[in-house]
Order: sequence, then C-alpha cells, then structure tokens
Amino acid sequence: MSKYVIGIDPDSDAHGVAIYKDGKLTEPKSMPLMQLMTYTQNINEQIEFGEWIEFHIEDVCANNAAFAKKGVKNARASTAINRSLGKCQQAQIELERMIEHMLGSDLITKHKISKAWKDANGKKQFQKVTGWTSRSNEDTRSAAYFGWLGL
Repeated sequence: MSKYVIGIDPDSDAHGVAIYKDGKLTEPKSMPLMQLMTYTQNINEQIEFGEWIEFHIEDVCANNAAFAKKGVKNARASTAINRSLGKCQQAQIELERMIEHMLGSDLITKHKISKAWKDANGKKQFQKVTGWTSRSNEDTRSAAYFGWLGL
C-alpha cells in the first residue's frame, strides 16, 4: 500500500513541489499549475486500491494581502510586495480548485506559512531530515517541509 504526500509552496509562476512516496522524498521540483495537474493525473492513474494521495499546502491565503513589511521604505515597493502576495494567493486558490476538481477537497491540508528549510542553515536541516542531497531551491525545500509535516 503506497501513500503519496505532495507538499506544495504556491507561487504565481511555478509552484515548489515535493513528492514523498511511502515516506521518502523522491523529487523536489518547480512546476507550473498545468504541469502539476498532468503530474497529479499520472500518479492518480497509477495508484491501486488502498493507495492514496495527500496534498500539504502552504496557506498563503491566510495572510492579509496588505501586511506590514519591515524595511520597506516606500509605497511603490510596498505595493509591489502586496501585488506579489496577491498573485501567490490566487495561485493557491487555483491550485486548490484543480485538486478539488480532480480528486476531491478532503485530500488538502493547509499549513501556516513557514520559513523552515529556506535559508542555508535550513538547507542543512532539510538534507539531514530528508536525506536529499541533490538539487533544491528555497521553494522546493519549502514544499518538502510542508510534505514532511504530512508524513
């Protein structure tokens, strides 16, 4: 019986995605929504009775689209940050709609935003916890963190 846990760090361009199969991180990668949809369809078509998929998503929608930013010195920069956050929130909404349409809403768990595993020290912890030493970036490590929470 296999269990797929897919961790996702939503982004407007390409989501950070980490796939765990039976508790082992198999591939952290960046994927635009349509590529993720095709990938999820392929997994869903291959699973057998007793196997399942879970999605663990960073809940960027839980943040206010206009929140206080330390170190932002002018309104233009603040507007750009708010716009970027709004795009990520919309990307999360579309991602959830896609999953719900394909597989149902009961497979999605949302997690509070976290910076875990994003910086250099976090990368070391990520490698130690997951055993993954190949390529990764902040977004794929973040996705791996949310997937790891689902294990």
